[in-house]
Amino acid sequence: MDKLLAKKTFSYPIYRADTEYRYRKIGTPTVFAELLMGLAHNDFPQLANNSLAQIARVLKLDFTFVRYTLENLNDTGLIEHIDLPDTEDDLAKLSLADLKLTDNGKKFYRDKKMPGRRRTENAIFWFSPLLNEYVGKPKQSASNADVGLNRSLFPVDEGLLQKLSGQESVNQNWFDATTELEHDGISVTCDEDTFLPQTAPVKLTLDSNHYLNIDSSDKLFSQWINTRKPQVIKEVLLEPMIFDAEDAIEWDVDLDLPENSLLSLVLADQESDTRQIGNTVEVKFNGNHDELDDKTPLIVFANIAEAELHGKHLFIPARLDDSDGLTRVFFRFSDNTLFVEETGYLECYFDHQPYPLPAKILYQESENWLADLPALSQPNMAVLAFMANFVPAVDILKKLPEMTITQAVGFAELIKKTWSKPFLPGNWEEKIEPLNNEDDLEQFAKLFPKTDLSLARFSAEAQRQAFGWAVSNEKSTARKIPELSDLLVQHKALGRLKPDELKLKDIKQNSLEQIDQWQENVEKINRTFPAISASNDIAKLSEQLKQWQSAVFQYFEPMDVTQKFAVLDTNFIRHHPDRLVAIQAERTVILPKTVLGELDHQKEKIKSNLNEAKQKLTEKSKQYEAIGSGDIDAQIADCDVRLGRLKAELDAVRMQLNQLNSKEQPNG
Repeated sequence: MDKLLAKKTFSYPIYRADTEYRYRKIGTPTVFAELLMGLAHNDFPQLANNSLAQIARVLKLDFTFVRYTLENLNDTGLIEHIDLPDTEDDLAKLSLADLKLTDNGKKFYRDKKMPGRRRTENAIFWFSPLLNEYVGKPKQSASNADVGLNRSLFPVDEGLLQKLSGQESVNQNWFDATTELEHDGISVTCDEDTFLPQTAPVKLTLDSNHYLNIDSSDKLFSQWINTRKPQVIKEVLLEPMIFDAEDAIEWDVDLDLPENSLLSLVLADQESDTRQIGNTVEVKFNGNHDELDDKTPLIVFANIAEAELHGKHLFIPARLDDSDGLTRVFFRFSDNTLFVEETGYLECYFDHQPYPLPAKILYQESENWLADLPALSQPNMAVLAFMANFVPAVDILKKLPEMTITQAVGFAELIKKTWSKPFLPGNWEEKIEPLNNEDDLEQFAKLFPKTDLSLARFSAEAQRQAFGWAVSNEKSTARKIPELSDLLVQHKALGRLKPDELKLKDIKQNSLEQIDQWQENVEKINRTFPAISASNDIAKLSEQLKQWQSAVFQYFEPMDVTQKFAVLDTNFIRHHPDRLVAIQAERTVILPKTVLGELDHQKEKIKSNLNEAKQKLTEKSKQYEAIGSGDIDAQIADCDVRLGRLKAELDAVRMQLNQLNSKEQPNG
């Protein structure tokens, strides 16, 4: 299939033909006119020697009428030309033998017809030099034309115009059956500067044999092209069509068409068809990168030490020495393919002669010299971030080196800033170096939110500190480390066990079992992560629990299975205080908290009763001051006895409470 190289619109003239018609209307001649025509026709030979004045006298005709009739016959060309008489004397000199009918006059005489006075009409016609005939008035379309053809290419035959105008006369409104054109009654004026331009599309194609062809979809113009000499077509059509292409050539370079890898062939001034090289990046080389478009990804050759990424432009240390004819280079990262665009002269043929066509070709380069540049074969982080827009993330991951989490976060942010898309390929976390601090941990958790935060991802120092981060901050990401989860729960539960603040509610078998479980978990994690043993918070709690156990065992010796216990209630203590010592010697006494509360209540009640008795005694003493001393003494003695009994009871209760308090003291 022929390759379309160019399409242009050419204009050619439609000439204006101004035509003047001269004609007469045909009618019946007057009697005298018919007589004169008969005399001129020599129908009356016996009168041939008479003058016209004699005929007029016989017929009693006015001179003016005679002269008018002669003028009509002379003017219409019915008689051969005569000098019209100005006076009657001149009329006497005009012999009938001088009157002779013309051929046209003979025709009219035979038909007994007479043309009227001369009339004139004008008409405008439009002549197409392509059709060589008159056409309707065209619409002016020169504004759409790319090239206006010289009018000398479209000459006008005046004889043809006369003929065409004559053919058109019968179509005029003034023309009817009584109309007779005068001999030479058509005058055509065609000024070649008076025209309307008509346009025709012209296309330039190249066939598989490199022959250039010019044709038009306008059938008339196509016929005109086919009837011109090749040299004319070359000068007036081919050269204007490639004029801009010639002007676009900067280097006199001969182009060689690749056999199988040609993707686009256009004239040198046109843009290559890049639809077949999708997902490519244009390469700007050797300083041809003025006014770069910030929105378009580009690879730019520059005089720098290593590749740098500025926005969407990747600057790499490179230079292309042999670039004559090379206009653009495109690189596709996805399949490591290089595409080259060159401008120069392609050897073609026109009219069976070689013809250098200014062309631009786009093809796939067989040797990818761009990919072999160190900046791309050994990409740094800037190059990889640039590539992330053109290749799958998993392919970028294969080229990524091991890096710190800070470097990884910076790399991901650079890609998001440059291309407005995330970068998070699967298993990227496996290329992250061990985390060194809590900030590393927070960055890792943010970058890889679905990844398990195992202690294996931490450096030894970070493993040592991780438990402390989790303990000191309830919102710390370290609390999500699975190996620390059990220890953190136990730390919260056992942290309240302080050796200097023993509480009876904490002294139970479950607490001792939790401590043993803590120690087992610590030893277990130490076997996998030895650095954890150096954790200050783990070591601190372990020591605290050890001291707590020692304090508990100091006050509470291990139980003998044969040991007996006595659980006393409030009534027994109140009514049998004398038996408490014996019971304590044989058994371990257990006083429930409720009993201690009730004894305290009894103690307070006795104190209240004693104060009330003292108050009443004082009041009684005042009442009996006026009574006899004998009665008073007896009453006082009675009161003393009662007070003595109350004091004895109070002292007994106080002693019992002191004994019980002394046993309760070690138990908190």
